[in-house]
Amino acid sequence: MIKLILLLLNLSLIIFSPSLVANPLPDLGSPDLSAYDAQTEAKLGRAFSTELHKHHPLVSDPEILNYVRNIGHKISSQTGAKRHFRFYVLDNKQINAFAGPNGIIGIHTGLIMAAKTEDELASVIAHEIAHVTQNHLSRRFHHQKDLSINSIASVIAAILIGSQDPDAGMAMLMGGVSLNTQQQLKHSRAHEYEADFIGIQYLYNAGYNPFAMGDFFGRLLKSNQFHEFKRPEILSTHPVTKSRLAKADNRAKLFLPLKTPEKNPQISLDLIKKRIHALNQTAKQDSFTKNLSKTNPHILCYKKNLTAFIKNANFNNNNINKTKANFDLLCLEEAINTYPKERLLKLLKAQIQGIHHTNKAHQKFNYLHELFPRDPSIIVRHAKMWQKHQQESKAIQILTSLTSGFHYRYRLYKLTAELYSKQNKLDYAYYYAALANLHIGNIKHAEHLLEKSTLLTKNKNPNLISKIKRLTNNLP
Repeated sequence: MIKLILLLLNLSLIIFSPSLVANPLPDLGSPDLSAYDAQTEAKLGRAFSTELHKHHPLVSDPEILNYVRNIGHKISSQTGAKRHFRFYVLDNKQINAFAGPNGIIGIHTGLIMAAKTEDELASVIAHEIAHVTQNHLSRRFHHQKDLSINSIASVIAAILIGSQDPDAGMAMLMGGVSLNTQQQLKHSRAHEYEADFIGIQYLYNAGYNPFAMGDFFGRLLKSNQFHEFKRPEILSTHPVTKSRLAKADNRAKLFLPLKTPEKNPQISLDLIKKRIHALNQTAKQDSFTKNLSKTNPHILCYKKNLTAFIKNANFNNNNINKTKANFDLLCLEEAINTYPKERLLKLLKAQIQGIHHTNKAHQKFNYLHELFPRDPSIIVRHAKMWQKHQQESKAIQILTSLTSGFHYRYRLYKLTAELYSKQNKLDYAYYYAALANLHIGNIKHAEHLLEKSTLLTKNKNPNLISKIKRLTNNLP
């Protein structure tokens, strides 16, 4: 019986995973099944997003998120698809990625650490975007009438991302989904090749190297021989074949060479890797970053200052001077002069300045926001600086005046709610917590929080009551 369960579990992984490294993935559902209608896909997307935020380890670091999302939206802008793509990063050391319902794409930190260049990381994202534009998930998943939207979302999440209770996930899967693997194998194989074919087009149109997809897949295939990375589990059951690599290479040869403008060598990806490694001590540093760090003092400088700043976050204001000697602003300034367009270096410097010189840092954050108005990490760090100095009102003012201008608002709303809570303004805290939950698709919890906000504010705050009513009337 145990062997049968394991066999079925392995089968489910084969069927559902739209993984970047998987060669022919079997299909699920009727091959002629039409895509979800827009309303159904929107509902499924909200349920899947809620599942992600409630039960899976999402990365909250705004710099890491902004970096990945910039790449994702740069590529998705080339699709011509009228979709609202959303990109998330999972704190997971496995080299993997997935495309969920309604344009939700997840990237594992293990994948970021394994990518040698930004082009390679972008190639995986382009591949997953192609899965979305070609409706591969809805063409695979044949749901039954007795399976709710929330159940479908949880099953998809459990299988795409990994479940803490695989037996329960399998029971739900077998109870509500029909399998027909023999007929479906060839259709999934076509989906993967199609995602490669179209993804390379998106990659090139976005200004990335079209050969990066084949390079990355091929390097993963060879990496186990040299023990550069832990062998991805998906490669054990779905090896990347020479045929697939050849097809990707032939596709890339169809495009004219990119005109590469003169610029400093790219270090953004390597700085992001340092952030992942510094924020998660269990993260495994890949050999490429290690070798680069040995020859690039600016990356070592960033790591040293970032580590000191993270340690400082654990100190209160009375102990704040203990870390002053651990910073090296001179080398950070040299790094900024060498890479003047690298915002991560400038943002870290502003954060360090904010420890002792709030007014000077305040001006620096405002300047950075003018330079990079679409970067929410600048707003988050600006607000957190004031929070660190117990000036919640200033932090709230920054967030409430600027949050509406961003596509991703969950973390911003959540931080605003926390700040209002510290001021004991619970009516506003519940209202912004409701906005946060609404933004990730958790409609039921948002309604509950709005009710609590209404009970607390009563007739004391007509402005807030008006906001609550307007939001309640516009709930999906």
